[in-house]
Amino acid sequence: MAGRDSEQALLRQALQDITGPRKSDYGPLRGWASQPMKIVGPRGMGKMALLDWARREAESLDADFVRMTHEPHADSEDVFSALLSKLADIPGLDRKQIPAWESDYLQWAQDWQPGKPALEFKRILAIRLRFRPLMLVLDDVLHCDMDMLDLVLNQYQLLASSGWPLALVLVGTPALDSRLIKVKAGFIHRSNNIHINGLDSVATREALSKPFTDRGVAVADEALELMLSWTDDYPYFIQIVGSEVWNAKKGAAEVDVDLVLSVEQAVYDRRNLFYASIYSMIDDDDELLECAMKAVEAIEAAPKPLGPRQVRTRIAEGTDLSSKDARNAFNQLLDIGLFWVTGDVEVQAAIPSFFNYFKKIYEREHA
Repeated sequence: MAGRDSEQALLRQALQDITGPRKSDYGPLRGWASQPMKIVGPRGMGKMALLDWARREAESLDADFVRMTHEPHADSEDVFSALLSKLADIPGLDRKQIPAWESDYLQWAQDWQPGKPALEFKRILAIRLRFRPLMLVLDDVLHCDMDMLDLVLNQYQLLASSGWPLALVLVGTPALDSRLIKVKAGFIHRSNNIHINGLDSVATREALSKPFTDRGVAVADEALELMLSWTDDYPYFIQIVGSEVWNAKKGAAEVDVDLVLSVEQAVYDRRNLFYASIYSMIDDDDELLECAMKAVEAIEAAPKPLGPRQVRTRIAEGTDLSSKDARNAFNQLLDIGLFWVTGDVEVQAAIPSFFNYFKKIYEREHA
């Protein structure tokens, strides 16, 4: 969690809001829950690490944490069935101590089969919220079925606006907003946004060194600087470097330069695998590949950072692409993680070293 203080503060506040005093033992809150929250960032940026922290924080505050993940091509009804089952499983609740109709609804949720109406979703959620505050996380929102997303978002709004202890977190890559534009829940655009970007060098040093020093392993300054130089301040690369060095230390009391150098090839092999996965997503579409090359060249050649509109203009130059096509290509490349937009005004390489890899492979394939 190095460098993620502001992100943690927002999630902690949302959890504190839903665990605050209630009007009665099983009633709505005396205060108001936070607005829904969006966690947005490219792949490998640390969204899952932040969610893991939020789950532990929820447990420490005696709140529940339920995460729904919709993988690409997953059957939406199976995903919804799994969510209902999680919601019906209320920790510490003896169903014999609640009215029969509530117990029947919880059993209905656990027995729900694809094809049955989903209209009782709100009742299941409401029963749970009487007994337990809940942070509900919708992960990989881009892959969510629209009908299911509409249902969950609108039922959340009805319950949260009535004061029930429910926090909602939507998680996705930068194209998340383009998906949410299509839902029938305008309130979602008033959410608190957490944009996960790269770390600064201070946070990267902490993330690299603290796991070692906390366990009594010293890290020489020169070794730490070498490790830092291989990360691009990119969370996934920090994990790669840290894990390779940790596995190589084999009981050593100190991490020195020689030890770090011994894993250099393994680090770059794993980085290249990650690069290849990004490149393959772009290379699947010849037109998108050409757009990516134009974007890379424009970003690198600019004397000062370009804005999104300028990059889209460069993408369309010398082609038959309409402004809409250029915007779609820009959004696809943003979502894949070729670049990101800082403060909604500057386009920067998501992983600067990937640009070199991208140009090398592109030129080799188009020689």
